[in-house]
Amino acid sequence: MATYTGQYQVKVDNKGRLRLPSDLLKQLEDQNKKFVINKGLEKCLRLYPINQWNAITEEMNKLSYFKTKEREFLRFFYQMATQTETDSNDRILIPKRLMEKTNITNEVVILAFHDVIEIWDSNTYYDTIQEPDDFSDMADEIWSKLKND
Repeated sequence: MATYTGQYQVKVDNKGRLRLPSDLLKQLEDQNKKFVINKGLEKCLRLYPINQWNAITEEMNKLSYFKTKEREFLRFFYQMATQTETDSNDRILIPKRLMEKTNITNEVVILAFHDVIEIWDSNTYYDTIQEPDDFSDMADEIWSKLKND
């Protein structure tokens, strides 16, 4: 499983293209430059290297079209998914409908952690992602659960 790390401020041009930071590209070196970009679970986008997307699709194929909740989940999950790849300037194109859904305008924050790459409108990110007052307590609780599992 890939592990990504970093937070990056990046500009989006008027055509919806965003240049992936060189540090993030180094972390993606073993991947090809094809991706799927999709709506994230919050008001952000999620960028999946194609190998990761294919693995997720394999898991999704285990869901049943004949079960209402699973069918609805599949439709919602895939409805915004769009294949993209980097151009010669290491830019990806963010479809207009995804930009509108997440209020992305001209500046974004790319947050890379674990196996996740999120793309947030800069203002939305800083309004949403704030260090909790009890971060130390949260860390204690989560780490103790991990150690006990």
